[in-house]
Amino acid sequence: MMKRIFLSLILLVAALGFGQDQELMTINHKPVKVSEFERMYTKNLDLVQDPEQKDIDNYQKLYIDYRLELEDAFDQKYDTLTKFVRELKGYRKDLAKKYLSDNDVLNKMISEAYERMKYDVHVAHILIQVSPDAEPKDTLKAYNKILNVYKKAKKGADFNQLAQQYSQDPSAKENKGDLDYITVFNTVYPFETKAYNTPVGEISKPFRTRFGYHIIKVLDKRPARGKIEVAHIMTFDNRNEKNKSEADSKTRIFEVYNKLKQGTDSFGNLAKKFSDDRATGKYGGKLRAFGIREMLPEFENAAFTLNNPGDYTQPIHTKYGWHIISLIKKYPIESFDKLKDKLKYQVMRDERSKLSKDKLYERIQKEFPVVMKASLDEIYPLIDDKFFENKWEIPQGSIADKTLFTIAGKENVSFKDFFKYLYRRQYKNKNVIGNKKTIIDNFFKRFKKQKLFSYYENHLEDIYPEFAGVMNEYRDGLLIFYIKSDKVWEKSVKDTVGLQKYFEAHKQNYVMPERLEVMMVQVHDKKIAKKIMKDLSKNKDNKYIQETYKDQKPIIKHKTYLAKDKFIKKYDLKSKGQAMYKDNDDYVILSLLKVLPSGVPELEQVKGKVTNDYQKYLESEWLKELRAKYPVTINKKAWKKIRAKYKK
Repeated sequence: MMKRIFLSLILLVAALGFGQDQELMTINHKPVKVSEFERMYTKNLDLVQDPEQKDIDNYQKLYIDYRLELEDAFDQKYDTLTKFVRELKGYRKDLAKKYLSDNDVLNKMISEAYERMKYDVHVAHILIQVSPDAEPKDTLKAYNKILNVYKKAKKGADFNQLAQQYSQDPSAKENKGDLDYITVFNTVYPFETKAYNTPVGEISKPFRTRFGYHIIKVLDKRPARGKIEVAHIMTFDNRNEKNKSEADSKTRIFEVYNKLKQGTDSFGNLAKKFSDDRATGKYGGKLRAFGIREMLPEFENAAFTLNNPGDYTQPIHTKYGWHIISLIKKYPIESFDKLKDKLKYQVMRDERSKLSKDKLYERIQKEFPVVMKASLDEIYPLIDDKFFENKWEIPQGSIADKTLFTIAGKENVSFKDFFKYLYRRQYKNKNVIGNKKTIIDNFFKRFKKQKLFSYYENHLEDIYPEFAGVMNEYRDGLLIFYIKSDKVWEKSVKDTVGLQKYFEAHKQNYVMPERLEVMMVQVHDKKIAKKIMKDLSKNKDNKYIQETYKDQKPIIKHKTYLAKDKFIKKYDLKSKGQAMYKDNDDYVILSLLKVLPSGVPELEQVKGKVTNDYQKYLESEWLKELRAKYPVTINKKAWKKIRAKYKK
C-alpha cells in the first residue's frame, strides 16, 4: 500500500521530456532541457492543492531534490536489483496489454457480446469432424460431406434424422443434434456467430470451426433469461441404500410437498430436515445463482417458470432424483456500463480475441516486414518420423545457426529458433506422418506470428512515445521508492539508537499540554445511569460496570482529551470529576480517571510523530550529501524566462 501511494505521488512530479530545446540546468554534468522541467511542472498543476508546490521557485527545489535522488539510485545501481527488475518487468507486461490488440475491433467485440447476451438462441447442428492440420484432400472430403447433408436439409429432409444419421458429434445419437438454447460464450465464436446471424427456422450454410464443418438450424430466439437464484429440496434416486429406491424418493418428496402446501413449516426448515442434498440442505437448500446451460434442462426450465420470490414448483424429476424448487431472486441482464469490464475480460480470454489480434497483426506485418532468407524446403527433410513419436531431437551443426528470416531488417531469426519451437510441440501420433508438410507449414505460420508479436512488444517504447514516457516515469518512481526506503524509511525504523538521539535533541518540540483521561459510559435508562455514576465515584472499573449492568448493554469507552477542550470545559470535568448528559435517547456518563500534567512525554508516547520528523531529518541530511556529491548548475537566463512565465 505504501509503495502504491508513494508512486502515485512521485508520478505527479516525474515525467520524461523529449524537446530538443534550451538547456535549463545540469545535474552531475547531465543536461536537463527546459521542456523537460516545464512538462513536469505543468503536467498535474491543476491537481496540486498545496500553494507552495505550485510556486515555481519552490518547485525548482523539489525537482532538483528528485533528480539528485534519482541520480544516486542509478549511481548505486538500484536499477540492477532483482526485485526492481522483476517488478518493472511485471508492470511493463500489464501496461503492454492494451497495445497487443486492435482496440477498435476489441470494442466492437465487447459491444457485440453484450447485444447477443440479450437473447438466447435455440439451435440444432450437424458436425463433420476434420482436424485443423488436415491435408487439403481430407478437408475437401469433409466439406463435401457436410455440403451433401446441407443440400438434403434444404430440400426438406428432417434435420433431427439427418443429425442422427450423419453428425459426428458424439451426443447427436441421443439429442438428434438439438443443443437447446445457447447464449454468448457458450460455444466457440464462429458457431455462436452463425447461431445469432441465422434467422429462426433457417439453416446456415456450411462453416468451419476448430472441430470441423457444421451446419446449424435455428429453432427459436427469445429474450435472455438472465440469471436466477433458487433453493431446492431434493430426494435422491437409486442410492443403493435401504429404502432409497426411486419409488421411495418420489414418495418422500411428495410428503415434503404436502407439508409445504399446508404452510406449517418454511421451505428453508423443510430443506434442512428432509433434503438429501446435505451440502445445500443445511443452508435452507440455497443454490448459487445460475444462467442457462448451467443446470440440467428440466431443473433450469422449472426454475425459470417461477415469477415471485417464495413461489415454488411441484416436484420435478431429473436423472438424479426429485426436486422442489423455490424462487429467491431473478437477475435480469445488467447495463452495458456495469458489464463492460467483465465482458472485456471474457472477450480477451475467448476465441474472438483472435480477431482483434489478427487486425493488429496485419498492421505489424506492414510496419515490420519479414524477409525470408531460406526456404522451408530445407527444413522438411530434417523433420523425420521421430517427430511424430515425440522422440525428435533438434538438428545440430551449421544449419542450426543459419538465418531463416529477418524482421524489419534488424532481427535475425535462425533455423535453431524454429527448431526449438517445433521441439516443444512434437506429436505422439504416427497416423499424421503423411500430413507432415501441412503440419510444419502451419507451425511455421504460428511461429512467424509469435516472433512478429514478440518483436512488436519488445519495441513498444520505440513505437509509442506515450508508452516510453509512462515506463520511464514508473521506472524513476520505483527507483526512488527503493533507495528512499533504504536511506530514509527503513533506516528510521531500524535505527532505534539514532531515533532516540534525535528525540533527546529535540524534546522541546514534543512537549504535551495538560490532558484528561476520561471513561465514557452510555446506557438507555436514566436511573441506571445515575447508579453507574455512583459506582464510578467509588472507583469501580469498566469490568465491574460491564458485568453488573450487562442486561443494559452499556457502551464503554476510554478517551484522552486536552484540558482546554471545549467539550471538557463545558462540563467542568477537571474540577467536578463527573458529569452526565443526554445524547438523543441515551445517557452518557463522564468520569475523570486521571489528569496528565503538561511536560515532555516518553518516546513511545509520541513515537509516530518523532519517527516522521526523523525521516525528514534523514532525507535532508542525505540531500546535503547528494548536493556535495553531484554538482548542480542552473542556466540563469533560461530560468529567468521560465520563472517569469509561471511566477504569480
